[in-house]
Amino acid sequence: MNICIIPRLNAQHFYDMEALELQFYDAEFITPPEESYRWYIHHPHSTVAATDGKRLIGFVNLFPVLPEVYEALRAGTFNDHFMELEHVAPLTAAPLHMFLCCVVVAREYQHQGIAHQLLQAAVQPYAPLPCASVITDNVTADGCRLSERYGFTRLRCSDHDSEIYEQKWSDFLAHVNS
Repeated sequence: MNICIIPRLNAQHFYDMEALELQFYDAEFITPPEESYRWYIHHPHSTVAATDGKRLIGFVNLFPVLPEVYEALRAGTFNDHFMELEHVAPLTAAPLHMFLCCVVVAREYQHQGIAHQLLQAAVQPYAPLPCASVITDNVTADGCRLSERYGFTRLRCSDHDSEIYEQKWSDFLAHVNS
């Protein structure tokens, strides 16, 4: 199995990501590919994706969000379907509050450590930055299990029937790098 991180993503990759996400949950929870590509153009560390040499098989979105967006996520009132570039915090903001927006791996590639590889690649550029916390908004039971496996604490059910989890960034880094 030859799995590798895609070094430079293009617009088509984001349509492939949307198609992969649609295998697991409804479009009402998915940021439109044009918008997530905008994040990537302005914040190239926001998305990490993997290929098997033929197709995209998984990806992670991880990026800092503005404090008011983080608090809305924490309160369970912000659906990341509506996440826009303007909600992404500049890397110069301190402390940074990170949003682990998506961790998606194609079914036939699950349970092979790919999510862990993607997470390791996703945290690397942020490791030296002043990150304070990280939050997830899980729409599937698998997402909740992944959050719990990486040490997140469940906060609440959101107003859009997802589960909100959070932890300190330093603890998340320790889980990802172990």
